Amino acid sequence: MTSMKGIIAAAALAVCLAHGACFPEEGNKWEPYYFGSATQGGIISENEEGVSLSLDRAGAFGIYNPSKFGGNFDAQAEIKPEDGICGIILFRDLGGKPDPANFVGIERKVDKRGDKTVRVFAIRDGQDLLRQNSGGNPRFEFLLNNASFGYDAKAFRIIRDEKAACLHFYYKYEREVDGKKLEGWMEFSTLPDPGNAQNYFYPYVKSDGQSLSKATFIRPMVMLTPSDELPGKDPGFGAVRRDYVFSGISGEAVIVSFDKEFPYYEKAKFVFWSEAEYIPWWHIDDKCAVYYEFVEIWGGGTEGCCEPMGDRLLRWSKADIVESNKARVIVHWRYMLADPEYKWWGLDQAERPYADEWYTFYPDGVGVRKVTYTPAITTKYETDWNEISELAVVKRGGIKPSEVIDPKAVSVFNVQGDKIEYTWYLNKNSQVSKLDETSKNWPEAICRVNLKDRPAVYEVFAQGEEVSEMTFPEPFKKWWGHYGENWAFELRGSGEYEGDFFVFSHWPISKMPYEEPGKTNGRYLREPGHVSLLPISGHPKAKGPVTWAMLVGVSKPWDDRDLRDRTASWLNPSDVNMITDEAKFIKNDLYQRALVFETDSLKHGCQFTLFPKIVSSVAVNPVFIIKNWGKYPVSVRMNGKPLKEDADFRYAIEGEDAVVWVKAKFTNIASFAIK
Repeated sequence: MTSMKGIIAAAALAVCLAHGACFPEEGNKWEPYYFGSATQGGIISENEEGVSLSLDRAGAFGIYNPSKFGGNFDAQAEIKPEDGICGIILFRDLGGKPDPANFVGIERKVDKRGDKTVRVFAIRDGQDLLRQNSGGNPRFEFLLNNASFGYDAKAFRIIRDEKAACLHFYYKYEREVDGKKLEGWMEFSTLPDPGNAQNYFYPYVKSDGQSLSKATFIRPMVMLTPSDELPGKDPGFGAVRRDYVFSGISGEAVIVSFDKEFPYYEKAKFVFWSEAEYIPWWHIDDKCAVYYEFVEIWGGGTEGCCEPMGDRLLRWSKADIVESNKARVIVHWRYMLADPEYKWWGLDQAERPYADEWYTFYPDGVGVRKVTYTPAITTKYETDWNEISELAVVKRGGIKPSEVIDPKAVSVFNVQGDKIEYTWYLNKNSQVSKLDETSKNWPEAICRVNLKDRPAVYEVFAQGEEVSEMTFPEPFKKWWGHYGENWAFELRGSGEYEGDFFVFSHWPISKMPYEEPGKTNGRYLREPGHVSLLPISGHPKAKGPVTWAMLVGVSKPWDDRDLRDRTASWLNPSDVNMITDEAKFIKNDLYQRALVFETDSLKHGCQFTLFPKIVSSVAVNPVFIIKNWGKYPVSVRMNGKPLKEDADFRYAIEGEDAVVWVKAKFTNIASFAIK
């Protein structure tokens, strides 16, 4: 028979090697341990799945590994309960043994009526830690009798965010959503965990002494995980699917990384993360991220907000890499508009509201967010206005938002030079900024989030007559009432956030049930959360698919000139004049931030001149797409000078089309010969 040490250690190591250090380790024997009044009667047996524990005396019996651990970790075990109570405990170390006066844990039990319950318990220095953290109606127990919370617990998990000194507690449950069975983690309220104590991991069973308690633990393990993103993970410009870390939590992600052509490439990246429902954000550094939100709508027979934030089981929200080469990256993100109880707007089985977003990035970090919203329109519910964006900041656990957000948090300006600054006066008795109506008639609104000692993040909304058909089909000036309402300016923090920005804690990372149909307000610095700064609505009452396009990216702090130039280069890049007839100019494609040409395959090449349309503006890093190029290599000459591939320009062949990104700035006429 395989030894108990061998079967558990091998199972754990098989899962953990990709994540770094892991316990139990080979060569470390598990030790039996009685907890409570029992001192005998415990039985350990093994099978193909794992280790079974049983006890017929009053008290608890389990096993722990003498390998102590601390820092940032993920401790978990699958369970197959048979009778009685079972769970996992983290004991603190006391002289090389578990300390019975300092522990936290999760357990599952069944009462006499057959109702199953899971609960968190915690003792610090002999005192009830839950009682000390009972403010704000925390959730430390769930009754497993409904679809929302599941009908059984399939696994337990405790994660420690080392930098936030915070413990997250979970159980795994199953739920059927839209005809598909899904597994996910349900989260209890968090607890503080200061210091750097060493711990022991302890799967156990507990009996009342009247009957036998028995459970099998499958792959019990502790993974020592990174507290932040590790440097050097990404090779350069491109999109990859890999593990990503924020606020001590790891999960699968699609990551767009950059290289030296993007000034902030060493830290900043664009991330679609499973623990944030794939809602993408700019990872600025280990303390904060900035995101553009998503399409959102209310009503339609649902409660709260219909948006991707509630899709914690990832039934509909997903991100896929469409294209990744040295010239361009495209990622497609798709989600349904449903509330946290998985009821989609309109409640119609045949027609459901979806949103599709495509993010197209080039080596300089400038991208286009293309959003297509397909509403449900044949239901009995009347469509209402929807939101298409909400500029917001994510802060990691353990910090206040004011550590990373400048008080002058939002700047709104246009190409012509008009500008409005919005300041958050964080004392509740101080004045509140109000939305300035003058921007409703601007041809474009460059909206920038200003951070402290960090680069800024921007999103450009264009409603000028020449471009609004592709960028903003229902301009602000037609329905000003729902653009950028004042509620975000008026919010102020309370509790541990007193004198600071207002924080929502239901997203990201959190898997706790919402306190209200659409939100949970932040209370504890130890938990991650987000700060909403500027909501942007898109259409009063969409009657069919609607598409918007916004310029997005990261910029130097307070550099208005650069953003004006980049916006002008996107909306009105240049007058194009063909020099030869080898190709013809098709259009300025705002969705791709590219000038599109089509070449005659029999006369291979594309030669033209560009001249910036707007006086005193600079054309910045133009992109050319040449259709029907074939598989030929690409060379570029600018103003008669040959450009060096990779240093001065980059290209890729996608299908039969050439995608060419040129590193160049110019204010006067420039000629290009692409062959």
